[in-house]
Amino acid sequence: MRRHGWALGLALALACTPETRRPDAGTEEDNTDKLNELSPFSRSVLDATARELQPLAIAVGPGDVVGVAYYSRVGDTADYQLRFLEWNKGEASQPEVIDTVQRVSGVSVAYDSAGKAAVSYLGGGSDESTYWFQSDLVVAYRGTPGSWTRRIPATRSNYAVTGNTLADSGFLVGLNPAIVFDGAKAYVAFRDGHNGQFGKQDWEGSDLEVAEGGPTSWTPRMVAMSADTKSGYGGHISMVLGAGRLPALVHDQVTDGADARGHNVLFQRRKADGTWTAPLQVQTVSDTQLGASLGWDSEVGYAVAVVDRTSNKLTYTASKDGVSWSEPDPVFQSGAGGWYPSLAFDPALHEPHIAFYICSNSTSANEQGCDARVDELRVAALIGSNWQDVLVDAAGGWGAKLAFLSTGKRVVVYRAPDTGGVKLAVEP
Repeated sequence: MRRHGWALGLALALACTPETRRPDAGTEEDNTDKLNELSPFSRSVLDATARELQPLAIAVGPGDVVGVAYYSRVGDTADYQLRFLEWNKGEASQPEVIDTVQRVSGVSVAYDSAGKAAVSYLGGGSDESTYWFQSDLVVAYRGTPGSWTRRIPATRSNYAVTGNTLADSGFLVGLNPAIVFDGAKAYVAFRDGHNGQFGKQDWEGSDLEVAEGGPTSWTPRMVAMSADTKSGYGGHISMVLGAGRLPALVHDQVTDGADARGHNVLFQRRKADGTWTAPLQVQTVSDTQLGASLGWDSEVGYAVAVVDRTSNKLTYTASKDGVSWSEPDPVFQSGAGGWYPSLAFDPALHEPHIAFYICSNSTSANEQGCDARVDELRVAALIGSNWQDVLVDAAGGWGAKLAFLSTGKRVVVYRAPDTGGVKLAVEP
């Protein structure tokens, strides 16, 4: 599909100030502010003290409260604070520290039907490991502001007993978790990395599991077992509450480490009897970067946005039933871009929207070498049969997460590429 509309208008309006000459950072010496004046989004800084490009997650709760969970390095130490804040009608709360960890492996946040936030992450104890100082699946429940109660659903690889020696052996559970709620019931998907050390034994043999229930009573489910197949399941997980208010997820295959590059996009959904469908390869992808993003809409069904980092090609594919999927639809492919996609549906118009990062005009740019003169954060929407994209932040945006408010307005939370500060952009 071609890109047009607002993007074309912006290009014409800025014909005298080419992107290749635009420095980043929004100072008076550059035209970042001028570019942002043409964006339909307004931007604010949620936490300027946050440091490093580490994972973040968002969820929209009752009353359009936006919850944000994210990590920040503590000074020059090896410690990372897991923080949480809420944004509501233009105001952000003070960051709350949920936990302090030394091993960062993803984060996810969700609200239950009572409007209480819960954050899932890798925490707990080391189980005598000399490297994995945290090795358990943790779900932290928020009470009053600043008050968090940590629960640990899983501590060992035999949490979901299979009878397979490899699948049931190990201590490293809770990698790259994803959490959703149906009412007060939580579903938490996570990667079981066994002993977190060796390729074939641990990473290629990793399993994808789910804990459901909470906060004090949990039921284990094995979702995808690698074991003797050496499939490396559960590398990067994206989960939604889908048809019948049952969870569905996508994950990729990671065989080289805890959070190494993955390949392929695999889809699974929970059935009413508690079992899960077998992994279905939705798309062949050589390098999924930080993984695919899954969305669900009552009319469209399930949809996936993913970038193939080897070609910098961002694509979209959809399925009404989770079985038959459309051919991948090209959304963006220019220079080094389409990165870190986040998919969400307009609840009224049922149109897919994808936030993504443009790093450089050069296809050879890597994640450590983005061009601060041209990097941008954008959102593309499928309007009719064409993808139309708009500028969110001309200063760029790493690891963005996109959601819709009940008003139909889009909200994006992301990290400043140069500092790691946490920012929010919303349509007025």
